[in-house]
Amino acid sequence: MNNLLDLTFEKKINCSAEVAWWNYWDHEHLDVVHKAYKKSDILYDNKNFMFRVDEIKIPIIPFLKFKTPLFMVQHDKNTLFAFAIQFGILSKTTIKILSIERSKCSISMNYKFYLNGWRIILKPILKKLIPVWNETVWNEDLPIKLRRQKVIDMNFKDFIGLPKDLKDRKYDGPIKFILPIRRPKKSSRDLHPLKK
Repeated sequence: MNNLLDLTFEKKINCSAEVAWWNYWDHEHLDVVHKAYKKSDILYDNKNFMFRVDEIKIPIIPFLKFKTPLFMVQHDKNTLFAFAIQFGILSKTTIKILSIERSKCSISMNYKFYLNGWRIILKPILKKLIPVWNETVWNEDLPIKLRRQKVIDMNFKDFIGLPKDLKDRKYDGPIKFILPIRRPKKSSRDLHPLKK
């Protein structure tokens, strides 16, 4: 029996590849936007990688929560890898984002779950749950991506805001994506006692 569950989802969205990348690396929004996330602590991040511990609510049994470690790396310009362990199940998520035009991109999300030993019995359950989870997370993130694209097109700058002069609120130049994404001082992501 194959102990690997492999699922891929493809989407197109009216935002730049840079905005889509920003959304994956913007850890501030996790417990505010996503219903399943209760808490996220970043223990280490630097340039193109990050290690975080998330407290997540179980979708089927909402009063139960579990902690999961997550390692993310921006492997190259178009590819992100995320490795996590949930209930002893090792998973690898591969995100590929390709630019179609300035304000449009395609996103491929591939999930692999290594179901060794007794965990193989979870394969049919995960095969049904992962598409639902993926669609839920996509719909929760969709307005954030579209809104960020809109304000960037209005010349918005992080930690500064929109230009005061209305004539300066039009921008169609290149969009920058630089890691790590700046967080506010005293961010709730940086409060864990084991933080570097």
